[in-house]
Amino acid sequence: MYDILFIQEPPWNFIRFAPSTTASEGNEVVGAPIHPDWTQVVRFPQDSEQMPRVMCFIHSRLSRLRFALRRDIVDHRDWCQFLMNVYLDDLHTAVDFLSNAAPNIPYLLYMGGDFNVRDAKWNLSVSSHPAAGQALIDLAESYSLVRSIPALSVPTHYSDISGHANSVICCGNH
Repeated sequence: MYDILFIQEPPWNFIRFAPSTTASEGNEVVGAPIHPDWTQVVRFPQDSEQMPRVMCFIHSRLSRLRFALRRDIVDHRDWCQFLMNVYLDDLHTAVDFLSNAAPNIPYLLYMGGDFNVRDAKWNLSVSSHPAAGQALIDLAESYSLVRSIPALSVPTHYSDISGHANSVICCGNH
């Protein structure tokens, strides 16, 4: 059983129309799927171009722990903190952002997510060690985190493109 689910690239769609005093058809409600037993922790977008790329679902059993998104400490659409859920885009903006924000971030228990980095340090089928991989390692070390080693060496990304090999594109949970 799971109590906390980290989601990368969550679905963010039209859910329903809500009653409105200004529009006869109602106002559109847009967001991620909801369930009464799960609380969403997500940075809601300011506009339609900045959809969240990470979110967390926390089971109601943990409601007494009062999980919350701490926008007063760091406000960025690619992560939540203390238990950090990271999404690295092709420009690795989250690593850059978090490297600069490190002095303002309290102790982290966990960092996981979709790192989108192919690196020889965690993927034996890759021969390179790109700067983004080293930046991710340096970031994790700055928070005193260590990389977890999977019990089985299996791909974390299965390509649906013919001729493309499956690979390990993240370095696991830190």
